[in-house]
Amino acid sequence: MSSPSLAYISSISRLFKSTTLTKGLVTELLAENDWKNVLSILKERNFIEDIPATFDDAEIEIKRRAIDQIYKILNFSSSVKSAHDIVDLYYYYLTLDEFKSIIAGIYNKSRSSKIVFLSKISESNPTTIEELRSIIRGTIYSNALEYALSKNPRNLSQLESLLDFYFIDKLSSIIDTFKGDWKAAAEAIICGYKDYYSASLAIRQRIAIPLTCKILPDTIRDLQSSKLEEVANILRRTQYSRNIELGDAYSALYSLYRLARIEARKASIYAFMGSPFTPVTALAISELIKLDMEDLIMIINGLKIKMNKEAIKSRLSLEII
Repeated sequence: MSSPSLAYISSISRLFKSTTLTKGLVTELLAENDWKNVLSILKERNFIEDIPATFDDAEIEIKRRAIDQIYKILNFSSSVKSAHDIVDLYYYYLTLDEFKSIIAGIYNKSRSSKIVFLSKISESNPTTIEELRSIIRGTIYSNALEYALSKNPRNLSQLESLLDFYFIDKLSSIIDTFKGDWKAAAEAIICGYKDYYSASLAIRQRIAIPLTCKILPDTIRDLQSSKLEEVANILRRTQYSRNIELGDAYSALYSLYRLARIEARKASIYAFMGSPFTPVTALAISELIKLDMEDLIMIINGLKIKMNKEAIKSRLSLEII
């Protein structure tokens, strides 16, 4: 890959980084008590074009912004294959809920509703997995589905979890081709996710794929065979023991995920401080766009259900004092 191509994708990534969330803006949003006021502020800051009337529409608009940004970066990154493949995975991640909804519709013999971003697949109305395979052939969704099916899932829940895991597995395999500073910077972004996704798959689905960073592979196998009440004690033996809640299995998993998101944001911001000739900036901006989307949805949802402001803060990837 040439230096001009790398410099180009880095400059594009830096341009999009200037539109990401800041602590100042998040603090301003959290000062509001009405989620609709948050939408007004987001419109003023050009995060959304219009103020949706309902919460569901607001969530769609926030997601639409993220998907549109990722799609633009995807088109700009075509000259650097590793960067293009990484951004494509984030496009997959942002639309995965709809893909899983389409698959659930096939399993449950019902038409999936509220498909906005994968309407072409949905409108084809696949009624079997084989029909779906034919419709999505040659796309990242096809790769993900074949990956999940190759693990012989026993039910829809396992299939959906494996579709989730595809994201981090494939992302990790791309980063494994990097060397030196590139690999270190990229690994810092996804390290916590590797541990979270592997632990979650082992605990929730009893499937052990030890794609880990700070957690030992043997620990993932222990989690796979453990009872739920034993999970906290197993995680207590890991490097995360001082930083996550260990009250029960699911609170431990949630706090592990939150920690992964916090570390990913820090590492993504740090990635822009290094060499301008690196595909890691494409990973970093994609992750920041994803985190911004998730944080904004969490803020408006928290305000909508009258959640305590400190509780909302505790769920964000952006640490606000």
